[in-house]
Amino acid sequence: MGFALTILYIVATIISPEQFGKEWASYHAMTYLAALTALASLPSMAAYTYWRSSVQTFLMFGLVIAIALSQVAHRWLGGVLESWRIFLPSAAVFFFIVVNVTTVRRLKIVTLAAVGSCLVVAVEALCGYYAGFHGEMFILQTNISSPQDEVIGQLTRIRGAGFLSDPNDLAQILLIALSLIFIAWRRGRLVANFFVVLVPAALLLWTAYLTHSRGGLIALAAVALMAARKKLGTPASMVLSGVLVLGMLALDFTGGRGISAADGADRLEAWANGLEMFKSAPLFGIGFNGFTDLHEITAHNSFVLCLAELGILGSTLWMALLVTTTTSLNRIIAVLEKMGARKKTHGRKFLGLRRLFEASSIASAGALAAGSMPSGGIIALKYESVPEPLSAMGIAIRREPAATFDHIHSVNVPELWVVAMRLALLSFMTTAWFLSRSYTTPMYLVLGLATATIALQGSAAKPRDRVHWIFSTLAAEGLLIIVIYGLVRLRH
Repeated sequence: MGFALTILYIVATIISPEQFGKEWASYHAMTYLAALTALASLPSMAAYTYWRSSVQTFLMFGLVIAIALSQVAHRWLGGVLESWRIFLPSAAVFFFIVVNVTTVRRLKIVTLAAVGSCLVVAVEALCGYYAGFHGEMFILQTNISSPQDEVIGQLTRIRGAGFLSDPNDLAQILLIALSLIFIAWRRGRLVANFFVVLVPAALLLWTAYLTHSRGGLIALAAVALMAARKKLGTPASMVLSGVLVLGMLALDFTGGRGISAADGADRLEAWANGLEMFKSAPLFGIGFNGFTDLHEITAHNSFVLCLAELGILGSTLWMALLVTTTTSLNRIIAVLEKMGARKKTHGRKFLGLRRLFEASSIASAGALAAGSMPSGGIIALKYESVPEPLSAMGIAIRREPAATFDHIHSVNVPELWVVAMRLALLSFMTTAWFLSRSYTTPMYLVLGLATATIALQGSAAKPRDRVHWIFSTLAAEGLLIIVIYGLVRLRH
């Protein structure tokens, strides 16, 4: 029951009841659904213990507390409940997935349910763009300004409803879905892959194009670079990504808006103000959702927003969620790649053993005919791992200890799925560099799916050093602060 309600909650969150009328917001339907899902998830919480030991779960609880402390530090106790009211619906997506996705089959179902919801939103937005379906909801007219701040035209962009009402948010979740849809890929099924994967992927990509999101373009290039790097190598992948960016710009992906430093002057100004806010309240921040109270626009960078509003405590927890999840996925992929390479080696060795067995069988037959069969009629061979029937056919097998990967790790989640999760996380992180989306649903949807993947893979995802991620997080956070400060200083 908890799993079914989790799917319903995710689908309803992405599609948003608000598209059926503004009055749905006053019904608090999502609040009641979240409470019901939480109650239905209690049996799974009691039976499934991974969530209690997961690093990501503790970090999420810590982030919830850090949000509260950001308000308590400024003596606004009422702000705690208001902050939780805003943040917990997104955090609930993470917790529901981690608690209820307990099998590989469930992981596939919930992932494809999220992708299917994104496809529904994409179709609705396209109907609004081409047929005028709820045009005021799914269409946004954006002014295009010259360097002298003169309006020189309008750009038509598509969007969704609810938290996807900004075209940039729609582009972000569509690119996440574009990565995740490839878990439906089945090797050797050309027709099924075309209709189930490639056609929906093209639909998502076209819809993302019509959002004319500059961050979406850069995220698409980053995903292409990461996806092609293994087969083409880093230099060739970088060239491919560059060609992709130039091609998309030629196709007017950004709607005529530039992506240069000059075009991002407002963002750099917001980053500078974010650093000043952090300096004024370095430990707990200025308070959750307080950035626009001190600056006319938001931070346009998820890390800067978190750093300014939650201070070093909250931003470290937020950053640790991304670092631990990324490193765990990288470790799983590395293990699975080694296991795949080892299986290929075993296959070649077994083929050689088979040929040797055939040759020895012929020799044994000749020796038997000549009356020179060795005592006991046994031929001793040495091999690491062979099928039991060979022993029964008169060959004594001397087994060698298996490699570490055989008895420690097992393949529970296909490698392609893990790669798709990592690409989805990369899509979020790339777009989050240009958007203030520290607390919205896409981040916690991807983190929930990735954490469930890590749990299902088991020991392959466990870090060698439990405190290593702390130093990695602090290093990454320090590097980001230095980079942002450097960009701000260069601008001024």
